[in-house]
Amino acid sequence: MDIFLIIMVLILFAVEIAAIFLPVLPDSVFFWAAVILFRVIKTGISYSPYFWTGAILITVLIFFADYLANAYFIKKRGGSNRTIFAAVFGMLFGTIFLGPLGFIIAPFILIFVTEYWQSRNKENSFKLALGSIFAFLTSTAVRLSMQIFLMIWFFIEIY
Repeated sequence: MDIFLIIMVLILFAVEIAAIFLPVLPDSVFFWAAVILFRVIKTGISYSPYFWTGAILITVLIFFADYLANAYFIKKRGGSNRTIFAAVFGMLFGTIFLGPLGFIIAPFILIFVTEYWQSRNKENSFKLALGSIFAFLTSTAVRLSMQIFLMIWFFIEIY
């Protein structure tokens, strides 16, 4: 029974890693499914309050990582609040209407259009739009490292 349970947890963790690279799948849902599944089946196990608190806080950071990274890179390159709004709008609706690639393509296009409309500077608008791609790659790396940290912490917690 224990081996089957660990295999189920590992499968959920693998899907969680895939969810980081596929914006269509929700982040952290599969991690939490594994944590809860293990707790329900292994009734004698108890997670520490540090694990619960840390895992919840990291999950919140993972959820906002894409939005925070885009806002940071846009502000760093001199973009406006409208441009940040365009990036967030692009991330949300790009995924819905264009699928996984929409998470990258829609913010790029909306950032470029928004900045060009405001400044009429193609070069700066293009740099800001490229910054959104860099922000996506950076946030993906950060989310991946936080998820791996949580998974390692989970195994430390149960053993």
